[in-house]
Amino acid sequence: MSDPSNRRPDDETAEPAVEDGVSEASAEAAIAALVEAEREAEAEEAAVAEAEEAEEREEPEDAVEPADAAEPPAAAPSKPAKAPAKPRTTKPRAAKAPSRRLAVLGSPIGHSQSPALHRAAYDALGLDWSYEAVDVTEDALPDFIAGLGPEWRGLSLTMPLKKAVLPLLAETDRITDQAGGANTVLLDGEAIRGFNTDVAGIVRAVQAAGLEQARYVHILGGGATAASALVAAAELGAERVDVHVRDLARSAWVEPLANDLGLRVRIRPFSQADRSLDVPELVIGTLPGGTVTEAVYTDSTRRRSLLFDVAYEPWPTPLARQWESVGGRVVSGLAMLVHQALLQVRVFVSGDPLQPLQDEAQVLAAMLDAVGIDEQGAPLEG
Repeated sequence: MSDPSNRRPDDETAEPAVEDGVSEASAEAAIAALVEAEREAEAEEAAVAEAEEAEEREEPEDAVEPADAAEPPAAAPSKPAKAPAKPRTTKPRAAKAPSRRLAVLGSPIGHSQSPALHRAAYDALGLDWSYEAVDVTEDALPDFIAGLGPEWRGLSLTMPLKKAVLPLLAETDRITDQAGGANTVLLDGEAIRGFNTDVAGIVRAVQAAGLEQARYVHILGGGATAASALVAAAELGAERVDVHVRDLARSAWVEPLANDLGLRVRIRPFSQADRSLDVPELVIGTLPGGTVTEAVYTDSTRRRSLLFDVAYEPWPTPLARQWESVGGRVVSGLAMLVHQALLQVRVFVSGDPLQPLQDEAQVLAAMLDAVGIDEQGAPLEG
């Protein structure tokens, strides 16, 4: 064997040098392992940075566990412990603006149940639409509508806005023309379209209570709601209608509308509400809640006739108490409110009150629950 002391530095055939007991080959292997470990660490840091950037862009990132780093050869020097990664901070997400805005208008309007009904419907449909109550007077209505932006989809209206809105509408449906008022406004691009869902709301509420049709109907009251009740009576197949009012002189509109609807009508004072030998299948009260009238019905009539009272606050109304005292059937105005609101939702979603909603049964159930009544319009127990 040759003497290492005689070997020249540039002798290519010389055996690898050994320094401090570690060969050059072992040192090179250790250095390569360190380089590979550093690359893996850099790749891991790049993955963390990318995940943080994705989170800031609100893109969901699946959590990925980093792969175990390859163990260095036994001869390699140990790698210094890596400093713990800084905890990732998540930026608070800004609340998204609703894709559509809607509201019920009136004055006063704070008592309205419409926001609860519509919000329940849009939640059931999975729509991020907002619905609020806004106090708007008759005089302020034109400017309010003119100032609405493109995010607005529609409006619900209470009296007296149902009549005040008519000159502002580019298009109205048949029921609006017959009843003389629109309770629903669809903001459809440049067009402002008006609908009346009150009539169908009465019809659907009465039918849900088990009365499919009514040939003889009494209506109490001669205001704007009475006009919708008269049209609803025609939709229910009525042939005769008695309209009982406080002021006969202010009820001149009744006969022309009844003639257009093909109804035989009699206009009488409240005191003559139950002077006929015929018992009506349906009595519709259109008076404000809490109103006391001279209309008095016999026990027999109250047991046999269905009372539908459009009022619901306060409840029960004086008329409803008369019916309940003898075990008569009573439906409150909440049932009408739910069904007319369901048709408004149809209008706002599809532009057509006759187009059923997706999963409409579930939507209706959510709306009924929101105001505490069952499918037949009776208050939920508990």
